Amino acid sequence: MKKIILSLLLVLILFPISSSFSQGIDKPSTLGIVLTSFSPNYFKDDMGHTIILGEVENTRSFPITGVKIWAGFYDDINKQPLESVISTTVLNVIPPFSKSPYIIRSTSPNAAITSISVNLLGFNSATPKDESLTLNSEVSSIAETIKISGSITNDGSVSSSETKIHLFFVDVFQPPRILSLSTIELEEAIEPGSTIDFEFDEDYDTRSVSYTLFAESSNYNSNVASVDIIPPQAFTKIITINDISINDSDGNKLSGVFPQGTTINIESNVSIQYSSDQDTFEQPFVYYAQVKQSEKGFVEFIGKFEGTFQFTGTQSPLVEWTPQNEGLYIIETFVWDPNAVPLASKGPIMLVGVT
Repeated sequence: MKKIILSLLLVLILFPISSSFSQGIDKPSTLGIVLTSFSPNYFKDDMGHTIILGEVENTRSFPITGVKIWAGFYDDINKQPLESVISTTVLNVIPPFSKSPYIIRSTSPNAAITSISVNLLGFNSATPKDESLTLNSEVSSIAETIKISGSITNDGSVSSSETKIHLFFVDVFQPPRILSLSTIELEEAIEPGSTIDFEFDEDYDTRSVSYTLFAESSNYNSNVASVDIIPPQAFTKIITINDISINDSDGNKLSGVFPQGTTINIESNVSIQYSSDQDTFEQPFVYYAQVKQSEKGFVEFIGKFEGTFQFTGTQSPLVEWTPQNEGLYIIETFVWDPNAVPLASKGPIMLVGVT
C-alpha cells in the first residue's frame, strides 16, 4: 500500500497542474494592462469616504476600453474586505502604450477603513481615436490654491464634442502617486481649427512636484502634457539622507540577499544643518522607505518613521519590512515634513534579493 501511495505522489509531482485549477485572475503582464502601483494613494474625503487614486498602463499595441479595476476596503481586524467596488479608468479609450488614472470611492463613509487593495479584472479592445487635440498650459499662480491656465486646440477635421479636460498632481515617489484629480467638461464643441481657453483653480497640495493634463472627446484624444511645479521656497535648513542599510532586529547588518518572511529594518543616517539666523531648531520629519519590484517597477511596500530634529546633528530612522514574495527589489528613501513637503533630495537606493 505504501508503494502505491508513493507512486501516486510521484505522478502528481511529475505532471503539471492545469492552469484551470489556478487563480482565475491573470497576472497583469499577461492581461496586457498593468497597475503602475499596487500601493496607490488613498485618503478620506470631507464626507469620510475613502478615495483611491491610481493609474493603469496599456502595454498593448492597440487601444483598449472598458478597463475594470476592483478595490477592496479593509479594517485592521478582518481579512475579508468591509466592502468592495468595481470602477473604470478616467479615459474611456486608452491609446497603445499609454496610461490613464482611475478614481475609486468607497460606497460608505466608514471610519473603520484603514487599508485598501486593488486588482485588475479585464478590458476590451477599442476603435482608435486620433490625437487631434493639442493642450498647452502653465502655472499662473501659487498660493493656497494653484491656478493652471491653458488652451485646447482642435487640429482635426470634425468638431470635438463632449470634450473633457483632466488634471492630476503627483508627488516625488517613483512611480509617482496621484494626489488629486480634477475634470473640466466643455459645454460647447470645439470646431476644427478652433482654440478654447480654460483654467483650473485647485487647492495647492505642497507635496505636488508636477501636474499632468490630458483630454478626451467623443472622437479624439489629446497629447499628454506634464509640467514640473517649482514653488517659491526660502531655505533655512539643509537635510541630507547619507546612506541606507538593512539590519536584523538586533541591529546586525545583513547582506543584500535574505529569505522570504525575514523581518528587516531599512535604516538611514539623516543629518540636518540649520542656517545661522534660524529662530527655532525643532524640525519634525517623516522618513519613508519605498520598496519596488526591480523588473516591473510596481510598488511592493511603503513604510514610514516619524521623528524630530531638536538641533544640528544626525539621526538614524528605520522602517520595518517583512517581504512576502521572492524577487529582486529596489529600496528608495525619502524625508518629508509632517505636511508631506519634501525636506531633502531622494536618498540612496539599494538593490536587495528575496529568496
